Amino acid sequence: MSEKGFSSWFVKRRESLAAKHILDHVTKVVDTTVDLENALTGLLENKHGEVVNAVKTLYLDERAADSIEVMLFEDLSKGELDPKQREALMRAVRRIDEISEHTKQAGLNIELLTQSQKTVPREYWTAYSDLSKYLVRQCKALRSAVESFGRSDDEVLKRRAEVKNLEDDIDEAYFRLRKKLVLSSSSPLALVVLTDILSALEEASDSARDAADSLYILVMANR
Repeated sequence: MSEKGFSSWFVKRRESLAAKHILDHVTKVVDTTVDLENALTGLLENKHGEVVNAVKTLYLDERAADSIEVMLFEDLSKGELDPKQREALMRAVRRIDEISEHTKQAGLNIELLTQSQKTVPREYWTAYSDLSKYLVRQCKALRSAVESFGRSDDEVLKRRAEVKNLEDDIDEAYFRLRKKLVLSSSSPLALVVLTDILSALEEASDSARDAADSLYILVMANR
């Protein structure tokens, strides 16, 4: 299959199991970021029940994303795709799945922190909630890039730029919040867990950027 044929393959097979699972997978990964946002909003508003429910839902959505990824790799291992193109697409899928792995880690730490009943300043939860909103927007832009793949190269490139711009916003917010944590006099245990949550958010954002970059490489190779 020629390089140009890759986009044609994806367009022709949009209703195939492979194309369907790609979209299902990224959608379920986006769901995990929404779940994380809901959990952090619950912490900000001191609504323990909402936090617990959001974290439980996050675990379920992350597990569902993993299951779809397994089916997706089985789908992509078959058919007429060139090995290099198949590997490039699989690399994008792996990066997308890493987002849900990081949101799960954030969820585990949120659960730990709520169980510890350590006091966390409200301003911190405000900052985390804002970060999670950026992440949701970034991952929705990534999903739009996936949805546009094979239909509109320009739209893929536009959404990839959006993903990268939002990563810059997240990086800035990350360093501001990290500085606050370093200078904080809060409980050492709470600070360790808060730092882990912050790192998970940043790594999820980095994975979204890497996935968008993989799509960019595929698009440019087809031109």
